[in-house]
Amino acid sequence: MLGAYVTEWCAPGTVADKISFGQVPAPAGPKKGEVIIGVKAASVSIDCVSLLQDTAAGGWLYHTRRPTVGNPLVGGMEYAGVVLECGEGCKKLKVGDRVCGIIKVPEYQAGTWAEKTTAPEKDVCLLEDDSISFVDAAAVAMGAFVDYDMITHAASALSEGCRCLVVGASGALGTVMLQMLRKYNGHITAVCSGTNAEMVQRMGANEVIDYTKKPFDEQLAAAEKFDVVFDFVGGKEIEGGAATLLKRGGFFITAVGDRKWVGDRHLTCGEFFSSCCGFICRSLCSCGSPYKYVISQAYPPLTETIWKAAVVDTGARATIAEEIPFAEDPLRESLRRVATHHAGGRVVINFEKR
Repeated sequence: MLGAYVTEWCAPGTVADKISFGQVPAPAGPKKGEVIIGVKAASVSIDCVSLLQDTAAGGWLYHTRRPTVGNPLVGGMEYAGVVLECGEGCKKLKVGDRVCGIIKVPEYQAGTWAEKTTAPEKDVCLLEDDSISFVDAAAVAMGAFVDYDMITHAASALSEGCRCLVVGASGALGTVMLQMLRKYNGHITAVCSGTNAEMVQRMGANEVIDYTKKPFDEQLAAAEKFDVVFDFVGGKEIEGGAATLLKRGGFFITAVGDRKWVGDRHLTCGEFFSSCCGFICRSLCSCGSPYKYVISQAYPPLTETIWKAAVVDTGARATIAEEIPFAEDPLRESLRRVATHHAGGRVVINFEKR
């Protein structure tokens, strides 16, 4: 089958140049409790890039299996497609079902940038709503998974009329968060570039702060305090600015941590343990801190409970920056775009476009 793959972990910043595009072994057949899926759409995300570099979370926590020439590693995490075969013991799915999901990490084995992938039946979500296209399902999967976990952590602070600040609101995760927060009928302030202001307002933001003008905390210094800050950018500067804007007892919840673009390179031992110590001190030993610090660290898969709550019940969709055919040159260009961290939304491979 046709796939996009690596035969060794790429040096940081070289995935777009090093990835290969060609024939890879197709699944031999489903194991017990497993299904084979014909991939119709798959996302190209910064997490996919960092896994192929072995730099995810700074190269310490999340690893793929080591790729080799004899056993190449197909890229990709999120997918949507159709069930082609069901293994012994499968009860939930049948051949022909429309499905989506996120492959497991660190049990990463079968990637999604190929014509077929495999997954345990229990880790696959059934797409019962025909109005959700394969492209939309693949694009929103990671946002649904991460944002659901973040909202769960903040549940005690989220109620009717709450005030939320979303930093990095125009990205693939941030736009899904804006839509999920609408049910609280509160006030949502989005931090993003001014060029994306109209788009994030359509997604649910009541107010937009253009971070390119001056720091967001300076622009919001006189505003009413927030119940929750959701951070999709990362870095100590973001947390420091957000801390001044939170109500006492509020939540700072980050999907990234204290280092911006943490998956771009291998962290040194000192850097990694410094981040770990900082996380433990802020989250477990608050020492009178006026706000609660949480880093979202949930592990895939995407469950049907999450899919229903985050997508089906809210109607959330990810902003799609680009939809590309499954071909070598468009994939390389999309990888370069994603690596800038300014893709403007989710990049999705549409396998039905060749």
